[in-house]
Amino acid sequence: KRLEDILKDILGFVREARLSLRDVNINDLLQNILSLSESEINERGITIETSFDKIPDVFIDPDRMMEAFLNIVNNAIQAVISHGKIVLKTYESHGHAVAEISDTGTGIAEDDLHFIFDPFYTTKPFGTGLGLAITRRIIEEHKGRIEVKSSIGEGTVIKVFLPIEKEER
Repeated sequence: KRLEDILKDILGFVREARLSLRDVNINDLLQNILSLSESEINERGITIETSFDKIPDVFIDPDRMMEAFLNIVNNAIQAVISHGKIVLKTYESHGHAVAEISDTGTGIAEDDLHFIFDPFYTTKPFGTGLGLAITRRIIEEHKGRIEVKSSIGEGTVIKVFLPIEKEER
């Protein structure tokens, strides 16, 4: 099972994806991710807060972006100690729909921040180091960008910026 998961991650990283783009409400996409993660969130006693602004739909491949956001949310869940908090926000900024995921988890060491998007770089004992590399690739396929701020013991904030205008494609 572990080898299958590793191979799936590797293939997901190296394959050239054909995007099936359509207008998608990012708030609905994030709500679906929370539904998928609900049992693990409840099991760990994590508090979820959402603040979703009404923003225009984005022209994305919902399945690929779901994979990217699921990677981010799963990392937040794994980083949060029992009874911590994860906050999901959306808002519009300078022609971009922004999805911001923050957690009160363990945080990422400053020395590690420069490498977290590198393939096979991991600080987890059983990680493949491909989750965030795949996530960044998916976001860049959509002409977006990802930003990370983190402090040890204070948590992490990840912002995903996706262009609202279709002609930027």
